[in-house]
Amino acid sequence: MMKTMLPIALTLMLAGAGCSDRVDLEKVPVGTEVQVTRQDGGVVQGTLAARDDKTVEVKVGTVKRSVPRNEVADVQVVADTPVPLPAIAKFREFTVPAGTTLDVRLQSAVGSDSSRAGDPIEATLTRAIVVDGTEVIPEGSTVRGEVTAVDPGGKVEGRASLALRFTSIAVAGRDERYPIAARISWLAPATKGKDAAKIAIPAGAGAIIGGIVGGKKGAAIGAAIGGGGGTAVVLTSRGPQIRLPAGTALSLAPEQDVDVRVPISKV
Repeated sequence: MMKTMLPIALTLMLAGAGCSDRVDLEKVPVGTEVQVTRQDGGVVQGTLAARDDKTVEVKVGTVKRSVPRNEVADVQVVADTPVPLPAIAKFREFTVPAGTTLDVRLQSAVGSDSSRAGDPIEATLTRAIVVDGTEVIPEGSTVRGEVTAVDPGGKVEGRASLALRFTSIAVAGRDERYPIAARISWLAPATKGKDAAKIAIPAGAGAIIGGIVGGKKGAAIGAAIGGGGGTAVVLTSRGPQIRLPAGTALSLAPEQDVDVRVPISKV
């Protein structure tokens, strides 16, 4: 019965759309593909997940977006063909889910024996972020943050440590900046009594660093990080140190969803 009524309801709504600029949201069945336009020009397209007196909830991909009722300017049911956008529409709204891999390359050199907590850091996105087939954050965007903790050794059983936190991403080609939360840290191995040691300490979704140290003369041998560009150098002068020069490739994973707006002309 429900399967029979749903196509009829959609047909009536679409027929009414030709006579009205806006679909009656109360008559749209939950589970229907809709296009909701905000008063500020933002467009959210997805499946109607829920609604109440204050909020309209739309499922977009794997996440849900809530639009306050008093911000809704237009609602349309999406059929087989694209729905015309209202004149007020300026950009589409997307969500980059938490845990999405951000491939970046450091522009700032950092090290457990050269950096201080609070030092600014900067990296460049090396692969565009795509959501539902749309490039929402292009390659070349700038990711910024700071060194959050650094220890050259002596406080944790003589082992050096380094921690970074990335807090924002500035979109290349657009005057937009979004807050993010992505952390990464490393802990050097204890090499006491050993002529050689390996270092491979990602925290969370960080890069993997590999290096082999010759202990007798303090010679250092670098190894590629994250499959590209930079080199990790482990020194033996005051215990193994962690050094990430400019050009080091890292993989970050935001801890929270990131809401992004893409201009209509670029979609």
